[in-house]
Amino acid sequence: MESIDIKGKQYITVNERVKEFRRLHPKGQILTSILANADSQVMFKAEVIVDDVLVATGHAYEKEGSSFINKTSYIENCETSAIGRALGMYGIGIDTSLASADEVKNAVKQQEDFLW
Repeated sequence: MESIDIKGKQYITVNERVKEFRRLHPKGQILTSILANADSQVMFKAEVIVDDVLVATGHAYEKEGSSFINKTSYIENCETSAIGRALGMYGIGIDTSLASADEVKNAVKQQEDFLW
């Protein structure tokens, strides 16, 4: 899987994790559901299912406007993060970190925006 460098550490993007999951388990499923969606905040749960068995879950939380992408797409971004975490919990793309490249980039950007 391709990785990207963020502050000297290699991270795998969610799309790479999904491609690898599909390669390994063409009949596998990744199911998502919204656990909460109120006051411009959303929480997702993603479930990874292989051979009709739940093998991993991942959760994510995002707030509208908390980053550039979250100004317009916080719901989609949250779903993607939950999927990346669920696939990481399953063991895909975690050579250096459970967090995906997308999550780390978002966290770094939020930290930079927070610092005066």
